[in-house]
Amino acid sequence: MFSRHDLERRYNVHSMREDEWHAHSGRVTACLVRGHLETARSPSILLLNAGAGVYEFPHQRWHEIALDLFIKPIKARRNAVCGSIEALPFSPQAFGAVVCVGEVVAYCDPATVFREFARALAPTGLLILDFRSTRSARYWFRRQYGRAAELATDIYNETPERTWIYDPRYIRRLLDVSGFVVRQVLGTHVWSSVLCAIGLPTSQATRIERTLPAPALLQGFADLVTIVAERATA
Repeated sequence: MFSRHDLERRYNVHSMREDEWHAHSGRVTACLVRGHLETARSPSILLLNAGAGVYEFPHQRWHEIALDLFIKPIKARRNAVCGSIEALPFSPQAFGAVVCVGEVVAYCDPATVFREFARALAPTGLLILDFRSTRSARYWFRRQYGRAAELATDIYNETPERTWIYDPRYIRRLLDVSGFVVRQVLGTHVWSSVLCAIGLPTSQATRIERTLPAPALLQGFADLVTIVAERATA
């Protein structure tokens, strides 16, 4: 669906500017990743930053490998590899953790990607990934709502961008089939998703999101879902 040429102009860059919506979700995700990398226990100290772009997860316990489809965002990295997350150029069970955030799976076949992550991870290895949800309040009363997988147009830095969005239950089924056990699910842009559904601009909705804790009742309507999973031992 998305060719290399489609993505190159947007993502083959040395730096990225984030709008308020994506900057907020990025901060929340980065905090979650740091916490889990701190406490994870694995036979391998290799961390795969899958679809790294310009972002890093430096940590003294981990040796990070940055994988990206394009060279420019990772050119200055010490350990950089150009490649696709749908065909990882690594040996089986090479990594103790895989982090795939920034909605990288929005451009891929998640079933293929999860099989590759399972192959590359050591048993009990950590997987952290995120994706946009078809159950977001932003899709209430629209054809995308609740679909297993659907194309949707979002605004990124004031530019329309067409990507895949997924039902969290569909993603969890794919992870289960691929040999993962889900340990945590976090919803981000909960209030902001609801507020956008009733007509508030994303910038204003994001400011409110930053100040109000989301009740559990609304978590299912989060726009961005982050899953923390573990590679099963057998």
